[in-house]
Amino acid sequence: MSEIVVRAAEPRDLEAIVVIYNYAVRETTATFDTEPVTVAGRGEWFAQFGSEHPLLVAESGGTVAGFAYYLPYRSRPAYRASKESTIYVAPERHRQGIASALYAELFARARANGVHAMIAVLGGDNPASVALHLKFGFRLVGRLEEVGRKFDRWVDTQYFQLLL
Repeated sequence: MSEIVVRAAEPRDLEAIVVIYNYAVRETTATFDTEPVTVAGRGEWFAQFGSEHPLLVAESGGTVAGFAYYLPYRSRPAYRASKESTIYVAPERHRQGIASALYAELFARARANGVHAMIAVLGGDNPASVALHLKFGFRLVGRLEEVGRKFDRWVDTQYFQLLL
């Protein structure tokens, strides 16, 4: 297995990020997007990241194998120390330590940035994602039933929280 290098995402990574994300759009309920995104269309999304809100990629074997980030949980000022984390790993790279490497670095940066609470919203039935979040100390704090509709069925979301 190749070494995993986690680093800040660069514009050259956007194409790989889009490929990984679009797999989730087309094949999973991890995202409630229903149409694939484009590299051009993700430029504004990419521009919102920086030291306060990092977007990280994990490289392994010379390719981007996954990405993770956090953004504000809510826009009101009292929520400023609460963030929502997101993680995606290329399907062929699951169970290779990519997600764990990404989250370890993401949460280290969150602590350094004074983040107090991390929220993860998991769509659908995804035991691997649940296991990852539990491994990092998240706890299930709520479930919203049938709030999304994808692949001609109703989909729940689960809310997990980690106090840093």
